[in-house]
Amino acid sequence: MILIGHPTGNPNSHHAALSHAEAGRLAAFVVPYFPGKTSLRLLRWLPGMHSMAMRLERRRFEPLASFPIVQGRPGEFRRLALRALGLGDESLSYEANDWLMKKMSGLTANREVSAVHCYEDAALSCFESARRLGKPCIYDMPIGYYAAWESVLAGLLKKFEDWVPAGGVPSSRYVRPRQKALEMELADLVLAPSSFAEATIRAHFPGKTVRRAGYGVDSDFWHPPDDAKRSEHPMRFVYAGQLSIRKGIPLLLQAWERARVGNCELHLVGQWQLADSKRSRLPRGVSLQPPCSREDLRARFQECDVFVFPSNFEGFGLVFLEAMACGLPAIASGATGGPDVLDDSMGRTIEAGNLDSLVASLEWFASHPESLDDMRRAARLAAVRSNWAGYRTCVREAVDQVLSA
Repeated sequence: MILIGHPTGNPNSHHAALSHAEAGRLAAFVVPYFPGKTSLRLLRWLPGMHSMAMRLERRRFEPLASFPIVQGRPGEFRRLALRALGLGDESLSYEANDWLMKKMSGLTANREVSAVHCYEDAALSCFESARRLGKPCIYDMPIGYYAAWESVLAGLLKKFEDWVPAGGVPSSRYVRPRQKALEMELADLVLAPSSFAEATIRAHFPGKTVRRAGYGVDSDFWHPPDDAKRSEHPMRFVYAGQLSIRKGIPLLLQAWERARVGNCELHLVGQWQLADSKRSRLPRGVSLQPPCSREDLRARFQECDVFVFPSNFEGFGLVFLEAMACGLPAIASGATGGPDVLDDSMGRTIEAGNLDSLVASLEWFASHPESLDDMRRAARLAAVRSNWAGYRTCVREAVDQVLSA
């Protein structure tokens, strides 16, 4: 039986746990908070709490509700309250990681647990406990290996020095590189969501057993507009996610400024994590929109034409698959899951950090509106093929090999 845990509960962790459940070997899913239906209904009813309810709904995954769930509600409620009051920072995420490691370490000794499945930054003490007991360690990497990112980040900080926000890059303040290295060393199996992430792991741990399990998408929820004919408007490019250096936003804005795209629009959806001075001097045709619910994001995708994902370093980037499921062809960098999914019938893959290539891709779409209908259909079909059932099969087969070794 496999013990699996995640510090928030996200789609890939839900489906990884479900893959173990489908194989008849899920000991428990450990997560700080797995909301109940009654709690979510109450939150939706309370004044001013609807947006909180919408965010927390992502943490509930009905197919797992009947299986053992181990939670740490008091600590997570405190963290949620601090974030709601605007008092939270990245340290709260590491606090959740530490709770998860401690809880899973204690549960690892249970006789029915035969293996543990943990995620980056929340695995070390659990892996150490499992190793002492001779139990296999499954390490899930949602992003490329950190040492590879350190090298990329050093170059980005020099290149985009004037884009760095006051106080530095938020994700670098609490990072634990030594812990990441130890977790990787202890892992018997590493799951990577893309060829890019797999390559960064193999470059630093060439002898490690790595298996690729590409993420899926809920194509029932993420879908094109019901009205097949989209409203007439200038071509709209859209990006959704953190507006940061890692995500390639400085390069995207530079490319937009240079590209000959006429009256096209660029919609940026997410939290601004760049210098304030840059936000006040956006190029023409660019609009900023704050983070939003899944429902609102789906509606925005359905109103746009092309998704742009120029990230400098990812694991996969589930959002671009969600956009494709809504019928958007995509421009994605090679440092994402794009090369594993995209071909010219549904988008373009560009070299991460390559300004000329990004400019050319933006200009191509702007000058070929007649190609969009066919590309929308191809993007939707590719997203439907990239389903969570396929992901669960990859996880199950990889774990089978470890458990039978």
